[in-house]
Amino acid sequence: MGDAQGQGRLTVPTFFLDENHCGNPHLHAVFIAAGVPFEKHTDYFSRGVDDTVWIPEIARRHWAVLTADTRIRHNALERDAVKRHRLRFFYFARNDFAGVEMGEILRKALPRMIAIGNRELPPFAASISRNGEVTVRDTFSDL
Repeated sequence: MGDAQGQGRLTVPTFFLDENHCGNPHLHAVFIAAGVPFEKHTDYFSRGVDDTVWIPEIARRHWAVLTADTRIRHNALERDAVKRHRLRFFYFARNDFAGVEMGEILRKALPRMIAIGNRELPPFAASISRNGEVTVRDTFSDL
């Protein structure tokens, strides 16, 4: 859902749950309870597809990614794809949170994630900490 002016800002973004988290019912429950739309990786892409394949499509749709895959911020090809396609990228700061815990963290973080999505023009990467704090960590300005 892009804005009418084409400025790249969102009101309530659709979140794209990456392959590793698209089956987490605790995340689904948070989005449903908040009335925030979300889409699942496996509804659009096969398992194991390279990130550089799905990033352009998700960005074209103006969706925001939710993942725990911090490697995207460090892999040169993936960083370039995030910047080139102007992706909104939210990631759990650690990838060892249990499913229930991820749901609770997301419940705390979601209002801030939406606010950042409205304030920051893409591309950006923002981390989500255990206590639900959301911090923009990268705007990919170095590419």
